[in-house]
Amino acid sequence: MNELASRPQAAAAERPEAARRPVAARLVVLIAGAVLLPALILMVAGWASWRGTWAEAGRELARAAEINAEYAERLVEGHARVAARIAESLAVHDDAALRAVGTELRESIARFIGELPLVRGAVVLDAVGDVLLLTGEAEAGWTRAPVGTYAAMLREAQPGRVLLGAAYRPPGFNGPLLPLGQRDPVRGRAVILLLDGARIGTALGRNVGGEDDSAALLRTDGAILARHPGFADPPPPLAPDRPLMAALGAGLAAGTIEGTTPRDGAPVLVAFRRVEGAPQLAVAVSRRRAAIAAQWRTAMLPVLGIGLPAILGLLGLALVVRRQQRTLELALAGLEQRVAERTASLQEGEDRLRVAIEAGRFGTWETDARTGMTTRSPRALEIFGLPPDQAVGPASDWAARIHPADRERVLAAWERLLAGRAPNYREEYRFRGPDGGWRWLESTAAVVRADPVTGLPIRCAGTVQDFTDRHEAEARRELLTQEVNHRARNTLAIVQAILRLTRAASPAEFARLVEGRVAALARAQALLAAERWTGAPLETLLSDEMAPYGGGDEVYRPGENRFALDGPPLRVRAEAVQALGMVFHELATNAAKHGALSVPEGRVSVTWRVDEAAGLLRIRWSETGGPVPSLPKHRGVGSRVIEATINGQLGGAVERRWPEQGLVCEIALPLAKTRAPG
Repeated sequence: MNELASRPQAAAAERPEAARRPVAARLVVLIAGAVLLPALILMVAGWASWRGTWAEAGRELARAAEINAEYAERLVEGHARVAARIAESLAVHDDAALRAVGTELRESIARFIGELPLVRGAVVLDAVGDVLLLTGEAEAGWTRAPVGTYAAMLREAQPGRVLLGAAYRPPGFNGPLLPLGQRDPVRGRAVILLLDGARIGTALGRNVGGEDDSAALLRTDGAILARHPGFADPPPPLAPDRPLMAALGAGLAAGTIEGTTPRDGAPVLVAFRRVEGAPQLAVAVSRRRAAIAAQWRTAMLPVLGIGLPAILGLLGLALVVRRQQRTLELALAGLEQRVAERTASLQEGEDRLRVAIEAGRFGTWETDARTGMTTRSPRALEIFGLPPDQAVGPASDWAARIHPADRERVLAAWERLLAGRAPNYREEYRFRGPDGGWRWLESTAAVVRADPVTGLPIRCAGTVQDFTDRHEAEARRELLTQEVNHRARNTLAIVQAILRLTRAASPAEFARLVEGRVAALARAQALLAAERWTGAPLETLLSDEMAPYGGGDEVYRPGENRFALDGPPLRVRAEAVQALGMVFHELATNAAKHGALSVPEGRVSVTWRVDEAAGLLRIRWSETGGPVPSLPKHRGVGSRVIEATINGQLGGAVERRWPEQGLVCEIALPLAKTRAPG
């Protein structure tokens, strides 16, 4: 009896030992699955994020290259036209006459190019490259190019193309100069304009996206003409084996390539584009791979913040499951225990589903197709605006509050689901809320149980979500698009008015006046775009309009330069920015032609103040140090533009006086039409 009794006990002792071997194997598989699979997903997510970041960087650089190419095209075409205009004016003189030309002609050309902010001087060459005439800053001699520069430009010139020389830095000058000109096809002489390479580089830098991005204007032979960040001495030309030069040599018009920086060999992503109308020119915008990697790491931080804790959590869960399995195997728990654990696992899944639904702010419901009764979750009751005692009720209560314009469509989809003609449905519709207003809802539904014989639904379940805020945001975005279109039409109307009102004695004078007014309009447009069409600071608006006349960054130091601005911080409404920009442009143009800016010692002061009591913005423009003014004999175009803009468009008043010191212009504008809200 004792021997027989000991055998079951030994078998019972052997079962846990035998159970430990498969448990250990399952533990390894479980831990590997809990750690390696999420790690693999994390790696794939990182790789996808890197490709996305790299592609986005390429798109940003391509957009910047396109913008800079358009800028370079306008730069070359505009200054080429200026050079051609000078060449036409000199066509009546032969080479000997130009060498003996007097001061009056030089000063005339100097005044002409003095209105161009990028031009530092002009050089007139004969057919072999010898200098016939120097004017502007070039007359001082320090801007002259190295020996052979001009002859090389003429030698390499191709018919119909703009002359472009290599950038050089004259002694005593703090930046490079870029020779650009046009050749007279009849006499063979050429007019070369010396452009400020540092300012061109700064303009290129305004269009790049990142702080560390660089931009360059270069010839297809590798010579770098201008660059951002700037350079003191022109760098050596790019070698022909550089990836960028290889792409340009292959005839590509635009593209994105990988390469290295010439200075330190750092890996970069480069987008390039040829300049339309000047095939010997191209622009390149680059971003270091390290900067792109920094963007990628920033984008990956949220993923790592979720992924790594998830891996650790899964590892902990695997260990917990291992412990539970070990306990079950060693204890040889019965069927009842296993059923209980399965029930707990199902409950845990339901809890996770409930947490996910609550986090997504979804409401849930379930409808018995045979009775028409619907059971709704608390969130669904909140969305539908129903009291808690209506958690169970007929579906007709829901249908009655659907917007009449949407009801037929939504109910038709619901009937198709109940008739078994569709496995699910998803509809967006308006629903009357408890406050009487309309809310935008999205409902989804699916058949969760069907009759095995007829196939008709027995039970349907679904979700409902309130997306009113998203719908209103989309409506606001559409409104903003319409506003942008409206502003574009207004801008075209202003350009038409400029062309209609401008009067001049010659086509050249007409072109100059129109270009100046359109440029003022473009500056105001660019400032509005930079400020996201929310208005613009008055001081910045004034600075931009004075920049072509010697203002720029120094406009904030009264007494030391030609301009002085003084007034409290004030943002101008978007609707008034372009109008005020045109007014300030007309005043500055008049000062440059007849007033204080027509002589070196002249000064312009602009002050403004807010008169809250009268509800007015008062602006005072005063000139000193210029010629003694006299009363105008007739109203010019500028006067009509100022009066029409101030009185008609902005509803203000303007008063001009001409004391001996110079013009004084007093402007009073309603704050309601000029001051930006906030």
